[in-house]
Amino acid sequence: MKQQDNVLQLDAAYPKLAKKASDGMYCYAIQRRISPYISLFCVRKGITANAATGIDMLFAILAAWSLSQGHYVLGVILIQTFSLWSCVDGEVARLTKSPSKLGDFYDTMTDRSAEFLIFASVLYSMPSSAISPSWGTLFFFYIGMVFLITASSEKFRSVYHKNYPKSEHERVFSWLCAGSDTRFLYLCVAILFYIFTGNASVIEWLVMALSFLLGINFIFRLWKISTFPIEVSD
Repeated sequence: MKQQDNVLQLDAAYPKLAKKASDGMYCYAIQRRISPYISLFCVRKGITANAATGIDMLFAILAAWSLSQGHYVLGVILIQTFSLWSCVDGEVARLTKSPSKLGDFYDTMTDRSAEFLIFASVLYSMPSSAISPSWGTLFFFYIGMVFLITASSEKFRSVYHKNYPKSEHERVFSWLCAGSDTRFLYLCVAILFYIFTGNASVIEWLVMALSFLLGINFIFRLWKISTFPIEVSD
């Protein structure tokens, strides 16, 4: 048993469980240094990868509820907990050699559902004096840009049978907007700024900036993929 535990710890050593090609920079540099400890705990306790995905979604729902009720500090903590747990299900699957297409599908659906719920809850929680019709438009464009950038990643994976290598081709965008890990990090910073200043415009400007950057990222990605060597299908 001790020998097996030593093997697990070696397998979980940073950055063996990371996905360098497709991880966001914040995820790869920071979160992947912490998540293996949680993943090892899950493996030892018999928590499966799919169960870890369910726990992750629970954190997202709790974060969205906390933010909608104006409990911003708790919301920030839960957002970061969710973001960290987003690494765990895949790591557990790799540690236990039990990856599955269904698990991968639910992992992606959890991430996108969580982003929709969390950003919607933040905007919902803003005082009526700070809300204008432009907020709804901003949220529409933001979610639309997230959909496009995510769809481009998933279509690339279905066509090329590998994850889109963000770290290789989009290092700058990985720090700015390409990964949900980074977008959640900036949202948390904006929420903390709002807590201390009461200035809701910082969140409005963040959503606007992220939408704009995601649009540029999407166009850049379309161009970049067009430069890849052409692979002829059978």
